[in-house]
Amino acid sequence: MDTKVTIKPGYPVVLRSYNPLIETDIRLFLQEIDRQLGPFLLKSMDRIPINTLLGEGIRYQIQGGGKRIRAALCATVCEIFCGSYEPALDFAAAIEQLQNFTLIHDDIEDGDFERRGRPSTWKQFGLAHGINIGDVFASLSAFAILEADYPPEMKLSLLRLICELSLQVAEGQSLDISLRNNDSPTVEAYTECVRKKTGAFFAIATVGGGMIGGADQKSMESLQEFALQAGVAFQIKDDLLDLVEGKGRQPGSDVFEGKRTLLVTYAWQSSSPHERTRLFEILNKPRALKTQGEVVWVHDLFRRTKAYEQAERLANQFINQAMGNLLDLPETPAKYRFIRLSKYLTSRVV
Repeated sequence: MDTKVTIKPGYPVVLRSYNPLIETDIRLFLQEIDRQLGPFLLKSMDRIPINTLLGEGIRYQIQGGGKRIRAALCATVCEIFCGSYEPALDFAAAIEQLQNFTLIHDDIEDGDFERRGRPSTWKQFGLAHGINIGDVFASLSAFAILEADYPPEMKLSLLRLICELSLQVAEGQSLDISLRNNDSPTVEAYTECVRKKTGAFFAIATVGGGMIGGADQKSMESLQEFALQAGVAFQIKDDLLDLVEGKGRQPGSDVFEGKRTLLVTYAWQSSSPHERTRLFEILNKPRALKTQGEVVWVHDLFRRTKAYEQAERLANQFINQAMGNLLDLPETPAKYRFIRLSKYLTSRVV
C-alpha cells in the first residue's frame, strides 16, 4: 500500500501525524454511512415531482453527494450509548437535508460557482430557483424527523435542538458576511464566527445522536462543547484546504470571496504596512475584478508571514481541547471510532 502523501511545494502539511490505516478505516465508515442514508434521501425526492424544475433541482443537489461527516458523527455518538447506530439514521438523514439547505444558501451568499467539482445548484438553475430549491431542504429535514419511528417527545426534542442550534449557525454566517468588511480582523472574531457557524452545526449532530442513544445530560453537555471546539478546528483546516485543490472547487475561492479567514488575520498581523494595504485592496475588490495573480500574491503572503503554521497550531489546540470533553463517555469501541473520526475530520490531507 502506497502511503506517501504529496503536498505542493510551499504549502503546509495539513496533517503532521498522518496515519493511513486510520484514514482508510474512517473513509470506509463514511462510505458505509453514505450507503445507509441512500434510501432515506431517495425517499425524500419522491415528495417533489421529478418532471418539474424544482424536482430536478432537488435531485441534482442530493445526487451531488457529500462527505457525510455530520451524519457519521451523529450515528457514532448514538452507537456509543445504545450499541447501534441504526436508530440515528433518520435523524442523520435530517442533518444531511439541513446541510443541503445551508450549502445552497452559502454558495449563493459567497458567489461560489462550483460545489463538489460541478456547478453549484444556484449556478445550474439560476439564482431565484437556487434560493427556492434550497428552501425546500428545510422542509425535507423536518419530514425526516416527523416520519421517523421515534416517540413523539423525542421528535419534539430533536426539532427543538435543530431550531435552537440553527439560530447559532445563522448568527455565525452573519458574522462571516460582516467580517468581509473588516480590515482589522482578530483571532477572537474569527473563532466566535466559526464556533457558531460550523461548531453549532456539529453540535446538532453530536447532541442529537446522544439524545437518540439515551445519553445523560452531562454527556450531552460534553458532546456539545466538544462540537463547538472541534468545529473551529475543522473550519481552520477547511480554510487551509482552500489553498490547494482539496474542496471540489477552484483553489483560492476564499480570496476571491474576500473572506477574512484565520490566514488573513495572521498575515495581517505579521505583514508590513504596504503589504497590509495591498492585502485588503485585493480582498475588497469585487470577485469579477480579481485576478489569479492577485490570489497567488495573497497565498504567497500567507507563506511569508507563516500564517499557515500559526493557523495549524491553533487548529491542533482546539481539537486537543475538544477531545478532553470525550474522556468520560462510555468505554465502547464506538467511542474510539468517534475519536478517530474526529481526528480525521480535523487532519484531512490534500
